[in-house]
Amino acid sequence: MMKRLQTLLPRGAEAAPASGPDVTGQLEGILRAAVTEGASDIHFEPKERGLAIRFRLDGETRLHADLPLSQRDPLIARGKILGGLDITEKRLPQDGRAVFHEAKRRYHLRLSTLPTAHGENLVIRLLDQTMPRQPFEQLGLAEQQAADLREALTGPPGLIYLTGPTGSGKTTTLHAALHLLDQPGRVIHTLEDPVEYEFASLCQTEIREKIGLTFASALRGLLRQDPNIILVGETRDAETAGLAIEAALTGHRVLSTLHTNDALTAIPRLRKLHIESHLIAATLRLVAAQRLLGQLCPECKERHPESARLAERHGLGTAEFFRPKGCPACHGRGYRGRLAIHEVIPTAPFEALIEAEAPLSEFLTRRDQAGYVTLRQRGLAAAAVGHTSLAEVERVLGIFTGPTGPQPANP
Repeated sequence: MMKRLQTLLPRGAEAAPASGPDVTGQLEGILRAAVTEGASDIHFEPKERGLAIRFRLDGETRLHADLPLSQRDPLIARGKILGGLDITEKRLPQDGRAVFHEAKRRYHLRLSTLPTAHGENLVIRLLDQTMPRQPFEQLGLAEQQAADLREALTGPPGLIYLTGPTGSGKTTTLHAALHLLDQPGRVIHTLEDPVEYEFASLCQTEIREKIGLTFASALRGLLRQDPNIILVGETRDAETAGLAIEAALTGHRVLSTLHTNDALTAIPRLRKLHIESHLIAATLRLVAAQRLLGQLCPECKERHPESARLAERHGLGTAEFFRPKGCPACHGRGYRGRLAIHEVIPTAPFEALIEAEAPLSEFLTRRDQAGYVTLRQRGLAAAAVGHTSLAEVERVLGIFTGPTGPQPANP
């Protein structure tokens, strides 16, 4: 077992002190269990009297094990050794990485520690490098949304922004878009923090803020290399936003992300980053928002007892709503897998509002008048065909979808 785990260690980590074969085997067992259950993250949370281990499944965490105090520090130390971290440094956050092989699959592990009142919190993210890349056609976009995004990607150079919280699938969507654009004669370069998935056909740079390699500094250097298409993992500050605008003005296609609640809020967000309105109007081609909804387990989902009433309330005719139940196939959660919903809005119809620095309310009114499908409508549509539940739509979007809720437009 010790020999197997050593093959997971990054170069140079073999010389680090070990925590014993039992802890080594225990950590490997936790990794195998996480892979088997399809977890995206493992959380090792130190408590006063022990260690809680949680798996993140389909966006939510659940308790996997509650270990005694005697196993807390040795297991976290073993995890730090796995990631090539300094086990003597317990006062500062650390980041590391490793590789794990299981069942002919290769996983990149991203490890991070953070000091807490009862020891170091350790989180391991699992990235399946052998998983097939999601094609553009399978992103879950509605027909018109796919057409609008494809047109923005293949039309004149400019900026495309994808918005949504951490863990909403933005990276998957952006990489699918890049593969659509990946053609001979084009140079595509990405700036990512971190590089989660490696692609042989792309030039990828990992941001390292500790040494001064920020999104802004990397983008400034990249513009001197004149790529055709640039992916900026996140627009975090005014300098990065300004450089992205500059790149778009000089004939580059730039894809990036912002943390906003919906698509059109990206426009006032860019204003707050000190981008002049006429430059936003001149360069911004499309804004989109994305969320991931838990998909009802097909083995155990059950018809909602008030399905007919809910369908009438939401103006969805003969739609049937379902709710989670829980079974062994979904580990009792009622959900298995996730599905993406989107809001995709080309910005050409909004140029006059952008230049006039209109309030967000006017943008939303224009959006609704033009008939663009919102995240809410896409969520309700997914619930109406039994792919997810109304409760899940409410949880993810923060809206009330029950019998007394407001009636939305028919999606």
